[in-house]
Amino acid sequence: MSDKLERGTLIVEFDRLAIDSESYFEKAEEALTSVQREEDWQPFERDHFWAELPPNLHEEAINLTDRLISLAGMIAPAVRNAPLASEADQRDLMTGTKAMRASLLLRRFRFWTTEVIHDEGTVLGVQPAGQSDGKPSPPETARRTFADWKEKISAILDLVSASHSLGPVGELDVTSPARYRPNSAFIMMSMDKSKPELIDVADAVKQVFELFDIRAVRADDIEHEELITNRILSEIKTAEFCFSDLTGERPNVYYEVGYAHALGRRVILYRKAGTGLHFDLAGYNCPEYENLRDLKEKLTKRLVHLTNRQPKGVASASTGE
Repeated sequence: MSDKLERGTLIVEFDRLAIDSESYFEKAEEALTSVQREEDWQPFERDHFWAELPPNLHEEAINLTDRLISLAGMIAPAVRNAPLASEADQRDLMTGTKAMRASLLLRRFRFWTTEVIHDEGTVLGVQPAGQSDGKPSPPETARRTFADWKEKISAILDLVSASHSLGPVGELDVTSPARYRPNSAFIMMSMDKSKPELIDVADAVKQVFELFDIRAVRADDIEHEELITNRILSEIKTAEFCFSDLTGERPNVYYEVGYAHALGRRVILYRKAGTGLHFDLAGYNCPEYENLRDLKEKLTKRLVHLTNRQPKGVASASTGE
């Protein structure tokens, strides 16, 4: 595959694939009209519909899946290098490709992300991420699933097409690495409505980051339509900076820090004076702070070192401007 791809070709080929797939689903619906649909009380094997499909439609479906996978392989680097596309778009492309492939094979694709099982802040275990296409899908349902994901991926391709900094018009450089969200920070710390002082700590941290034009958020600042745990993990993965206050020694905060370290992230750690440090983080730099003023001063110095920038107002004050 060439390192340079025309954006328009991706869109045209993807639309052509959708048209050919629509024709396939129409023929599959007609061929399987008499095949029994699944009831809640009577689960079927995953190839219940596929096994009843005529051989010529088997061949057509396999050809369509080959085209889909080949096209997705060309779209992926384009999305990865588009300034207007995010890591969430990359994940949608991956998930959508698998869901569309399963639909062509008349199967239902499911996926689930890592979930922390906890009870009032106590971590009980972790449900690992996974995926499956182990259940059948009637052609009319598979058709709708395919169409839904086609619309989502088409919208992502629109973002790719609208990105102006990808190189010469009509071309994409597919060699650049994936990026985090610049000037973003995620705060990992205890959240307890009965302790208003925690809000003061979070506000102090946000104020310091703001001095460096970095927007910092905590989990309760985020609007979301999914499990908050999933959104937290996504924020940790994509934020430029990860900050954690270990005060309170909450298990969920330690888990989040561990997840960040597993991703190779360098987490900015602090704790209030007198807070114990568990053995698994004993080897990391985690300064203590006496009060909010002390925390703000220490974090400011840390960010000067990490960003190689001065906080707002410092340069102008030194020059008298």
